[in-house]
Amino acid sequence: MFRKKLLLSVVAMLLTSLCCSAWGAKKITVKTIPETATIFIDGQAVGEGSYKVKFDGGNEFYIVTVVADGYIGRRYRLLKSNPNNTVVYRLNEDEAMKASTGSENGMELANQWFDITCRRGMSEDMVWKRLMSIATRYFSNIEVRDKAAGWIKTQWAVTKFAHQRVRTRLEVRISFTGEDVVTYRARIVSEINDDLDCKGSDCYESYPRVLKKYEPMIEELQTSVGGGE
Repeated sequence: MFRKKLLLSVVAMLLTSLCCSAWGAKKITVKTIPETATIFIDGQAVGEGSYKVKFDGGNEFYIVTVVADGYIGRRYRLLKSNPNNTVVYRLNEDEAMKASTGSENGMELANQWFDITCRRGMSEDMVWKRLMSIATRYFSNIEVRDKAAGWIKTQWAVTKFAHQRVRTRLEVRISFTGEDVVTYRARIVSEINDDLDCKGSDCYESYPRVLKKYEPMIEELQTSVGGGE
C-alpha cells in the first residue's frame, strides 16, 4: 500500500510539472545596458532597463526594441523557446551622432538643397573653378563634372565607426533663375548603415545629420562663391 501511495504521489508530481510546463505562462526577463534604455514590446513602451516578458496564449515570440539617447537602437526577436530566464541586450555607443551635427544645433542642411548666389562680376569660369576646388578638397573622387550643364556630383566618401558607416557626397547644380546673377544649388547627401552585418549599398538609409568635418565646406561654398574673397 505504501509503495502504491508513493507511486501515485510521484505520478501526481510529474503531471503537475507537465501541466505547468505545457500551460503555464513562461517568463523571460529582459535587461538592457545602459539601464536607461527604453524597452518596447511589439512597438509598445513597457519600461526602462528591465522588464519581465510573459509568454501567454499562442505567442511564440515578441519583437523587442531597445533605444537610448546616445546609443544605436536595436531590434531583437525574443523567442519563447529561448532557454535562458534572463537575456541582456547591450547597445553600442552612437559614435556617428557625436561626430555629426543635426537639428539640435540648428543644422538641418543634410539632404536638402540650399542656394548659392554668385557675386556679380564673377565669370562662369571663376565660379566653376572655385566650386571644383572646394569639391576636390573634401572628396577624393568626382563622379560627374559637367561644366556645360553646371553639374558636379562627387562619389561617396565613407566614414567608418566601430559599429556604423556614414557615407557622404556633394551635389551642385546650376539654377536657372532668369536673372543676370548666376545661382547654383547644392546639397550634402548623407546616409548611414547601422547594421554592419548588412552588406551593400541597399543597407544605407537617409541620415538627417552632417558629419562635422564637412561643416566648413558649407561656409566655403557660400563665401568663396557667394560672399567675400
